[in-house]
Amino acid sequence: MKKKLNLIKYFAHIGVFLSTIFLSFIFSPTEVKAQNNSRFELVDIRFEGNRSFPASELSAQLESKKTPWWFWKFLRSFTPLGSEKKYFDSLNVSIDKRALTDFYLTNGFFLTKVSNLIEFDTVKNEAVLIYIIEEGNPSKFGKLNIFGIESLQDDERQSFLNRFSNISEGRPFRQNEIERSISEVLRFLTNNGYLFAQYDSAVVIKDTILFKADVNIYFNIGTKHFVDGLNILKSGPGATDISEDLIKDIVALKSGENFDQSRLERSEIRLLRTGLFNSISVNPVIRDTQNNFVPIEILAQVGTLNEISPEIKIDNDFNSFNTGLGINLIRKNFFGNARKLSLSTSFRLIDVLKFDFRNLFKSSSNIDSTYQGVVDLELGIEQPYLFGKPILTATKAYYRFSKFKTDSEKLIGASQSFDFEMPEYTFITLLKPQISLELTEFELNLSSLDISIKARSLTPAFSIELGSYKTDNLFFPLSGYNFYFVPEVFQSRTDVRINQSDTSAELTQTGWFWKLQSSFSHFLSVSRDKNGAFGWKFKVGYIQSISGNYDLIPPNRTFFSGGSNSVRGWRSRELLPKDEVEYFGIANRGDNTPRGGTFLIEGSFEFRRKFLEDFGFALFLDYGNVWNGYKKIAFNQFAAATGFGLRYYSPIAPFRIDFGFQLYNPDDKSFIFTKKFLSTLEFHFGIGEAF
Repeated sequence: MKKKLNLIKYFAHIGVFLSTIFLSFIFSPTEVKAQNNSRFELVDIRFEGNRSFPASELSAQLESKKTPWWFWKFLRSFTPLGSEKKYFDSLNVSIDKRALTDFYLTNGFFLTKVSNLIEFDTVKNEAVLIYIIEEGNPSKFGKLNIFGIESLQDDERQSFLNRFSNISEGRPFRQNEIERSISEVLRFLTNNGYLFAQYDSAVVIKDTILFKADVNIYFNIGTKHFVDGLNILKSGPGATDISEDLIKDIVALKSGENFDQSRLERSEIRLLRTGLFNSISVNPVIRDTQNNFVPIEILAQVGTLNEISPEIKIDNDFNSFNTGLGINLIRKNFFGNARKLSLSTSFRLIDVLKFDFRNLFKSSSNIDSTYQGVVDLELGIEQPYLFGKPILTATKAYYRFSKFKTDSEKLIGASQSFDFEMPEYTFITLLKPQISLELTEFELNLSSLDISIKARSLTPAFSIELGSYKTDNLFFPLSGYNFYFVPEVFQSRTDVRINQSDTSAELTQTGWFWKLQSSFSHFLSVSRDKNGAFGWKFKVGYIQSISGNYDLIPPNRTFFSGGSNSVRGWRSRELLPKDEVEYFGIANRGDNTPRGGTFLIEGSFEFRRKFLEDFGFALFLDYGNVWNGYKKIAFNQFAAATGFGLRYYSPIAPFRIDFGFQLYNPDDKSFIFTKKFLSTLEFHFGIGEAF
């Protein structure tokens, strides 16, 4: 009997065990699924104790991402724009804490501790992630010891050490400063003959009591190398027409000189700028190096020397979208020495989006004010050398006829420019002086005043274009800046004839003027995926009389505002001075004349983001205007525009469509909120970014 009871008990245990497994098999998938569906949207990421770094900089280090603003989620729900919701993932927390600790470590905080808290809202299925940071004390650089540079000459050693000034004793410890200095000195070494220079290692000795860090850096620089002649290999349809001596003259490398990698790179650019070559490469032949002498190999594919190129012209001149047709004839290596002769002609319709095509079939007397166009003819000669130096010289003669709303202009001119090749390490990367002479015939019809003005001016001018272009990318910059500064001095001798009803008057005047234009733009990355950027621009221009009246300034040398590269809520050249000014003795307002102002201020703020590899969008805010003199500037006369745009980043250049809205109109002192929304819209198509 006892054995029977034990047997029944045994089978009962087995039954319970099997029932448990069966029930777990049935119900576990449902429970797991339910748990997976309980995802918490990460609505905020906070930091506590971060005294030394802002939350935005710390957030960029994290794998966890805060859910986007509701508008971006809404936009994402029916377009490829915007962003998706972000959810809390516990696996990312340990990664985040490690990333924050490493970030503080590389910035000299060797004892930083990071912990976290998580707040869940089970009703809204939301989570808040909080990182608590105990920073500790920051460390400074201690002693810097550099090994392996014994073979450097005294002057080379000093130049080498100067590149480590940013990690000198007493400065805040930053690991990225060490890496930047190492990169700079390796570049310095390869540009001074040390072809095989290598960085070995860096040892940081941390003192957490005195809060300093000694740094030992080890190099293996090898021996100095020298150029051992040029080996030129030509190919392509024009190979027989281009001599090796010409290529050697342009490259300008001599046997026995120190090997310099930067000179090789500049030689490539110089050869490409001649237009003679479809492709070019200038490289050391490492395998043939003997006794510290390295030969240089030049692979040149020479194109055809004669070109006839029909063109579809699209540009942003006059801050508007213009298009037309043209043809360009080019003769390369004209009379030798890599000279290039070019002859081009074209016509363009100005602000074509607002063009009335019915004007094409009307006589000149019946064409209305919406007809705007430009006809160009240009003859030019370029050569890459001047007096044996790499100075790109360009000589041009040109003719232009322009027709705008109320005026027309004929311009005959000639110019000579000298584009100096600047070293990459200098602040100024563009140095281009230019002299020019222009003869302008200008005709203005003021039908409202029954006045016509015909003027002829002769304008010699001298200008220098200075620029510093230091962005990381030409089409989509994420860091760096662009700066240019153009001073100019010009004279204007003007003969004027004024007709009003049955009377007319003639006068001749001469004046001297100086003109300044300057612009600065800056960019920074605002997303970890390197697809978001913020940029801002500030531009100013000023014309000052040295002698003579301001009405002697040719209209094409005055300032205008509005258009696709300017304040995008207005059409091209639409923003003009509104104060009353006398032009050749006739008082009129700025909206009745095509002349611009003598003082310009413009600026922009723009957020850009790529949402596909070649597509993107932008949000912008523009402001600016022009005045007749800086004393007439008033805050309530600044025009302001806001809007958005779409971008296509082609291999050639970005193409953009911008929709600008007049946020504030200085003409009637009104804001966008007091008007019909679409009445404030201006549409622009452009090539390249606005700045």
